[in-house]
Amino acid sequence: MVGETSPDNDSSNEEEIQQELSEEINSPPNVFVADAFTHLWNGENATIEGFVLDEAPTLATVSVTLLDSNSLQQIGGIYNSTPASPGSWVANTPVSQPGAWIIQIQATDAEGLTSNVSLSQLIILAPEEDDVVLSFLWIQPEENLDIGTLQGYMIHAFPNTCNIEYHPLGQSPARLIDGDENLATGEYSMHVNTSYHNTDGDLIATCGLFSQSTTSIRLNLPVPPEPETDLDGDGVLDEEDDCDSTPEGEPVYATGCSDSETDDDADGVMNDKDICPNTPNSETVDNDGCSESQKDTDLDGVNNVLDQCPNTQHGQSVDADGCSDAQKDSDGDGISDDLDQCPNTPLGDVVGADGCTVPDWEPEDSWLCQNGQGPWVKDFNGDGNSYNSNTNGVNSAGGGGSGPWFQCEVSVTTTIGEMVVDANGIPNHDFLSTMGCCTDEVDLEWHIPLSPVNDTSGGHDTSNCPASAGRWECAPDRGAVAVSVNGAPIYGVEEGPGGDAIALNFKYFNEDRQPIFLGYCTSHSAGDNFHYHYDAQCSTWVPGVGETISDYDWTKLDNSKHSPIIGWAFDGYPIYGMYGNDGSGGIKAITSSYEVERTQENGDQGYNGIDDWNYVAGVGDLDECNGRWGPTPEYPEGTYHYVSTPLSGSTKLVTDTDGNQVPMIGMPYFLLCYHGVADLDAQPSNGQGGGGGGPPGGNAAQTLYSHMPELFDSIENDKDLQGLLWDTTWVLLVVMGIAFIRGIRNKK
Repeated sequence: MVGETSPDNDSSNEEEIQQELSEEINSPPNVFVADAFTHLWNGENATIEGFVLDEAPTLATVSVTLLDSNSLQQIGGIYNSTPASPGSWVANTPVSQPGAWIIQIQATDAEGLTSNVSLSQLIILAPEEDDVVLSFLWIQPEENLDIGTLQGYMIHAFPNTCNIEYHPLGQSPARLIDGDENLATGEYSMHVNTSYHNTDGDLIATCGLFSQSTTSIRLNLPVPPEPETDLDGDGVLDEEDDCDSTPEGEPVYATGCSDSETDDDADGVMNDKDICPNTPNSETVDNDGCSESQKDTDLDGVNNVLDQCPNTQHGQSVDADGCSDAQKDSDGDGISDDLDQCPNTPLGDVVGADGCTVPDWEPEDSWLCQNGQGPWVKDFNGDGNSYNSNTNGVNSAGGGGSGPWFQCEVSVTTTIGEMVVDANGIPNHDFLSTMGCCTDEVDLEWHIPLSPVNDTSGGHDTSNCPASAGRWECAPDRGAVAVSVNGAPIYGVEEGPGGDAIALNFKYFNEDRQPIFLGYCTSHSAGDNFHYHYDAQCSTWVPGVGETISDYDWTKLDNSKHSPIIGWAFDGYPIYGMYGNDGSGGIKAITSSYEVERTQENGDQGYNGIDDWNYVAGVGDLDECNGRWGPTPEYPEGTYHYVSTPLSGSTKLVTDTDGNQVPMIGMPYFLLCYHGVADLDAQPSNGQGGGGGGPPGGNAAQTLYSHMPELFDSIENDKDLQGLLWDTTWVLLVVMGIAFIRGIRNKK
């Protein structure tokens, strides 16, 4: 009847309601995993395990990806595991040998929703392998025969890795004897022809699965004497035998004496019982044949006579005096060396709990290359690469003529509450001009307030720093935003075409508008103006033995102490290197709080420059401007300061243009806005320098690089363009015009 509902309809409606409720309560799964998995090597593939939290955990899938811990390259494929009830899962990895890897774990539920990517570490430890211990027994030839048998055991944790050889002294390697080894027990045997092989020789055993060791024993293999001339049967004729009653079966030396009959160090304990065989003359020994100069009671590797710190805790490294860092105070400042972050404190200085002198310094002391002490450095443009060589500068350090050598020069004066810094724009390290060729000395003048004032006016334009919401003044998106302590400018985030110069350098996107390349320390020149884009920390880096600036990477910086000041912002606040206080007395890498809009989130990964980045409060350590308040070595009571950030605090991985999953870089790298009042008009040169006209880099013609092959091919034979390429501006106009004609898009 009309208005009535059939039972079938009731059932259908109930099923629809249950389905809607199920869809409403379904949420992405969560995956839980330990920070690290440590396995002792056993020859089997290592496993990892964890827990999945989901409405239906047994219907979820856990995907495990293994990455090389150094290169972050993927190892093998993606390995899946299905959780058991109530959500526990175990995954088998493809690795079984000792090493360390990074693991990415992600869960996908039955509805296709995915968890956040969790990171862990997999470590497989190599087993302990003691040195091989070698025993031997010589079975001499029977009467009227020449073949004797040398046998014994190679004692080692992995006998299957062992081999043994007998090397007759003074004979050709062709007469070397390779033993027959029992790889299960370490037992060996070999036949020696005493008429063919020298019976004086070395028995050499080598073992090791991951850590190889070798033991060698010098032997004199006795041959059967005439029965009446070798009464003790030790193979040494009685007339040459100093020990005519050697116990049967004991190997002997050339003297006819065995270890039980010999006391080489004359300490009163025979060799077979003497565990300290080289006791110095006249020293008193114990029952084991050891004197005080041969003992090491605290097992620190320094004998008792020389050990000035006899109670070193087990496992601590010690110096030649037997003292660990926890037992020493080398600079006498009252802080033990293991806690002292400033080990060479001048006598009498007052120090903090970290052993560092409570600072007595002036900001002008932070600048490098002062008083004519700047180093001579070289521009490697054109030296082993395809760029034009730099013919500016001089032809050698302090030389004359033209060439790629320069000297960093900085002078600092203080006047009317500010530091006035004059610099020639040359860094204090070797550099590479790259395709903007070529760097030259310029006249730079910087004005840095000595007493910065926080900006409280607000109402600023937010175009270049939207996250600041107008509270602070945006730094320029291109051009100088700060200055390095070597006097060279530090530039903003974006490159000429409008993209993020550093995101491009790390292959976040393909640049289809204008070729951009960066050199050492992610720096280069535009015309004759050298500047940094990403990492000016190399200005305070000291290369190791055999290293040059081409080996620099932020991962080589000292992460055990607070980084120094590497530059100054135009508002007067310092810029520090990446390592700072963690809030609990330790040191950590400080990270940016920005995330790029990734391709998988319909983002452009930096193609649109600053617009492609979002500030996420709390994801890193720094505020919208890339700074924070806190104590530093120079300001122990605390100051606002910016931080150079190679990495973001975001755990999201970015898929680069090579298809690799890479960590997120730390935009804005130096700073994005000024927390203090910054008078940009007070920078007379703005990082551009002075100097005459003419083509950048002297008389060296510019090259149009084949980073965009479609453009290069279209003008390669057009000789009419050659005269236009003397000026960088003309290069841009020509490239943009040809790109327009060929229909190349400038931007998504």
